[in-house]
Amino acid sequence: MSRAETLLLVVFWIAVAVAVAVRLAAAIRRHQLADPAPQYARFTPPLPGARWLACDTTICGHMTTVHTPQPDGAYRCFNCGTTKGD
Repeated sequence: MSRAETLLLVVFWIAVAVAVAVRLAAAIRRHQLADPAPQYARFTPPLPGARWLACDTTICGHMTTVHTPQPDGAYRCFNCGTTKGD
């Protein structure tokens, strides 16, 4: 390999390295400019006597939700307000 060919290869690989570095710098800059992670939800202690029960309505999607005790012994859904017996 002649001296000119070697020099050409060195210049080529330097150009490739610079191009890769520019693309990486742009990607890193985009990543750093993104919004930071949201804060964690604040813990709130459960209501006294509350239970997690399956709600029987489509409003709550038949999912398990918090039910609070009522004076008559039933439990009232915290989301939709329906009551269910004990």
